[in-house]
Amino acid sequence: MIIRRIWGQTAYRKVVLSLLTILIPIYSLCIVIYQWGLQTLSQEISDSMIYQVSTSISDMETDFQRVQSLLYDALTDRDLNALANISESMNEIEKMQRTLRLQHRLNAIRNSSSYIHDVYAYIPAIEKNISALSINELDMEQFNAIKGLQYDLNSPVFLYENSQYLAIGYPFLSPNSKRNLTMLLCVEFSVSKLQKTLDAMKASAGEGVIYDSESLTLHTNPDAVDVESIISAVSKLEASSGSSVVVNNGEKLLTVYQRSTFFNASLIKYIPESTVFSPLAKFKAYFVILALTSVVILMIYALFLFQYIHKPLEKLVKAFRKAETGDMKVRVHHDSHDEFHYIYNRFNDMLENLQALIDEVYKQQILMQKAELKHLQSQINPHFLYNSFFILNTMARLGDNEQLERFTLQLGEYFQFITRNSADNVTLAKEVQHAKIYAEIQGLRFANRVQIEFGELPEHTGEVMVPRLILQPLIENAFKHAIEKKTAQGRLRVKFAKYVNGVRVSVDDNGDELDDGKIESLNRMLIRSDVLETTGILNIHQRIRLMFGEPSGLHFERNEWNGLKAVITIQNREE
Repeated sequence: MIIRRIWGQTAYRKVVLSLLTILIPIYSLCIVIYQWGLQTLSQEISDSMIYQVSTSISDMETDFQRVQSLLYDALTDRDLNALANISESMNEIEKMQRTLRLQHRLNAIRNSSSYIHDVYAYIPAIEKNISALSINELDMEQFNAIKGLQYDLNSPVFLYENSQYLAIGYPFLSPNSKRNLTMLLCVEFSVSKLQKTLDAMKASAGEGVIYDSESLTLHTNPDAVDVESIISAVSKLEASSGSSVVVNNGEKLLTVYQRSTFFNASLIKYIPESTVFSPLAKFKAYFVILALTSVVILMIYALFLFQYIHKPLEKLVKAFRKAETGDMKVRVHHDSHDEFHYIYNRFNDMLENLQALIDEVYKQQILMQKAELKHLQSQINPHFLYNSFFILNTMARLGDNEQLERFTLQLGEYFQFITRNSADNVTLAKEVQHAKIYAEIQGLRFANRVQIEFGELPEHTGEVMVPRLILQPLIENAFKHAIEKKTAQGRLRVKFAKYVNGVRVSVDDNGDELDDGKIESLNRMLIRSDVLETTGILNIHQRIRLMFGEPSGLHFERNEWNGLKAVITIQNREE
């Protein structure tokens, strides 16, 4: 009830509530899109970070596995096997030559990876530790330590004296075997170079990367976060890779990880959510400002609508209500030259046109009544009736029953059209039919003195609505002023012609008493302005002109028989 009361009070509140009804769903949609954007951005960043850590650790695995393959391949080196197994049969020069060739191969392995610091070949038979960079005496303590560490961990890579190693001994022994190794190949990886790789993965100052294995933990920014809590949170996740939000010292970190079975380690990357969403936080503030500004603009716009639209509309509505009561003199005015100025002017023009149409219809009705009265009086005069009865008597006396039946039917249709048809307008087909009946009746009267030609209506013109009694009076005029005065060879012709926007009807006779002055007088009579004193011809012209406008109407000219041609032009009004 409260909402209905507020809604129905004023147009101003209706406008405000209508615009709010439009804006609220739009703002709600914007909020949904904003939240969706946050989730999408978070997911895309997570996917990008996962791809980065997965690619990085995969590249490391590939690099280390390739080095491992090179070590296995080096076990078959002829110089290495000779030094390890048959060194007692070689002199010092041969030993040195084989040692240098082996050192060259170890150097090739060292240069195959940027992570390698040095490559070693421990050969107990010659008590030497040959590396890519130097040749040293065999340190049995170091030899035994590396030999034991390669079996103790779940990864072939292990930590020894702050460096990572990958070692392969020969022959391949079980961890509990008491046999001695004849050779031990070992690769020392640089922890500092691995640290540089992690540092290179950082894209911004707030990001961090952690490499965590059984024997080694590296971090790019250990003082900024609690590394152990991040590692602990990731270790609880079961999937081999994924993302999670880890709370560290009250700060949310978007964290991704990838585990490696080769290293038995995890590569972790994190970034503070505040860093990720800080640009969007600005948009959130802008959105709030925009919403508040929109409300203010909405109120101003509502006031504008009330002042510049509601008031002019209310003024126009009041004018319409006055017009509904019949006050056609009401007029409205608008000072500003805007759309309402145009509407007001068109409203005023509409009332003027409406008043003019009312006057035209009134005048047309008066003219129609005069035409019907005059025609009825002129047709139902004793002379017309006497002639009709004489014709009937002659037909009955001669026993011409077929012609008698036809003539009586024509008389009936003629008087029915004159006396019972009260419509102001009829179709052109009915008007032509009435005129044709009249012509045939008169044709019987002047059977031996006149030849009548009556054309057919063109297609699609019979349904045109026209004023009543516009064609038959012209035929009557032709009989009265032309044919009655001829003793023989009288001619009457009614023709129809269709053109683009209407139709023309012509009535021709071959009267003998026509001159150019008479034709000019008839045409001049059609443009008289005194419509209260009308003749039958002028009445026809004015009714056609009132209904169809210019250039429709009636005009006269001389035909090829030197008689009078009366032409009716009916042109449809343009929409």
